[in-house]
Parts: sequence; C-alpha cells; structure tokens
Amino acid sequence: MTTLPQISLAKLSTDATRREEQQHLRMACERYGFFYLIEHGIPREQIAEAITASRRFFKLPQSVKERYGPAAQDVYPPIARGYIPMLGEVLHPEAGPDPKELFDFGTEDEGDRRPFAGLTRFPDDALAPGFRRSLLALQATVLKDVVPQLGKALADLLEMEQGWFQRYFSPPTVLQRVNRYPARGGVAGKHTDTGFFTLLLQEELPTRSLQVWFQERWTPVPSLPDSLVVNLGDMLQALSDDTFKSTPHQVVHNGSTDRISLPFFIFPNIDARLISRQGKYTFSVAEVMLRNSKSQEIGNGAGRARELE
Repeated sequence: MTTLPQISLAKLSTDATRREEQQHLRMACERYGFFYLIEHGIPREQIAEAITASRRFFKLPQSVKERYGPAAQDVYPPIARGYIPMLGEVLHPEAGPDPKELFDFGTEDEGDRRPFAGLTRFPDDALAPGFRRSLLALQATVLKDVVPQLGKALADLLEMEQGWFQRYFSPPTVLQRVNRYPARGGVAGKHTDTGFFTLLLQEELPTRSLQVWFQERWTPVPSLPDSLVVNLGDMLQALSDDTFKSTPHQVVHNGSTDRISLPFFIFPNIDARLISRQGKYTFSVAEVMLRNSKSQEIGNGAGRARELE
C-alpha cells in the first residue's frame, strides 16, 4: 500500500455514481479499514479556523488549561470531556503515557444526563478566542453533511434492514477531540478505535505522522489535500461479522513543528443494543463505551490495544 483508497462522498450521495462508488467503499472496508474521504463538502476555511483556534488554546499557560480538565466537567464519565495534559493518556499499555495533549467534548445538551452527554466546560472567548465556537461550528457541519451520508452508505454495505441507520443513529453519540502533538516526539500509542467509524481532520504537513498496520508492517499515511481520513471502528467490524477491518494505527510525529488533529469518533445512539447481520455479535453501545473509557483510565489502552504486541 503506497497510499489509502480514495472514496468520494459526492459520488456516494449521487444516484448515477452511488453503486460504483459503494463497490470501491466495500473494497476499502474489507482490505484496509482506512480510506481518504474526498469531495466531502466541508469548507477548508472552516477546518483552518478550528485548527488556528485550537493552537491558540494550547498556547495558554498550563495552569489555565488545567482548569478545564475532567475534574471541572459535570459529565459521566468525567474523562470524556475537557483538557488532558501531556502524558495524561495511555492508548497502549506497553508504550506508556502518550506525549501529546488534548481537549475532549461532544454534542452539547445540558438536559442530557446519559453517559458521554451533557455540557462541556470550555474556556471563554476572552481566554481562547473562537475555540468553542469554531469547533462546534465544525461539528455541526460534520453531523449534517458527512456523518449521515457516509453512515448510510456503510449501513447499506452491511445489508441491514431498511431504516437501520436512521433508527440507531438518531442522534449518534459523538466524541470530538483536539490533539496537539509536540514537534519531534509526539506519539499516540498503537490502538484501534471502538466506535462505528472515525473521521480525522488534520493539517496538511509534509511529515507522515499517522501510521496504519497493513500487511504486517507500519505504513505511513501522507496528508492528502482537501481530504479527511476515515477509519473503521471495532463496532463496525463486529456488525460486519468481521468482514470489515478495524485496523490498528498509531501516531509518531517527528516533524519540526507541532501537529494539530481533529478526530470525530462516531458511535450509534448511546441507548442502542445492536446485533450483527449474521448474529455473531450482540452488544450494548453504552457498555462498550464505558468499558473502553475505564480501560484507558486505568492504563490498559484503547480499543483492542492489549491484543497488539
């Protein structure tokens, strides 16, 4: 693999090109578990604004950023929201704490007290100009223009019953994150993602920091202008009865500047209990998410990390 397959969201959303593009999507899901999403419709200016605002936030004094950590968040579990400092997360137990810092949040609904829901305590505009506003504006675009179209295409490949995606993703559970990897040494340990799929928005840097496990070796993934990177999660692999791949990946950033990335982890509705097409797997979304959160909290890693030597 010299590069990932490219899937056009515009073609998946157009009657004349949908069937052919779905076959390309099936190949990407079965062989790679990763692909570039092109013609996705998110304005590059909106992505750039969110990255710029995020960079401003991470330049705040450490003591200020830590005022917005999990202890300040009124959600369950607490580590689902807020600022995590450098070496504050373990994605693979053998690798130890990751040299990166991050800020987690989700869809903001004060009245929703279910796990992974509620309001995030963000810094205000006086401290971090545009941080909350630009990230939530980007979230609105992603949830309106990308997630339904791609999610329905994936559900069609699973051959689920009519209306399956709408039934179990209205609304989806969204974990949104901002990562900052420091220059010459930022790392996210090897892991898989737990959810249905992940969308990765990132800066276009010459350094190929994202690495994907393919054909028994780590393969660097270059930035492709005007694209998103999509990877399938463990839930989607299970729902496909292991036909689709939730592929291990890691970040090793050795560039001369720091790196900002904006992943969106997309899960079914938190109340859903799902069964795979052939009945091989049955699971509760909330139970899987809470188990994964606890695993990260105690240093056992994310997704299927403990299976990855």
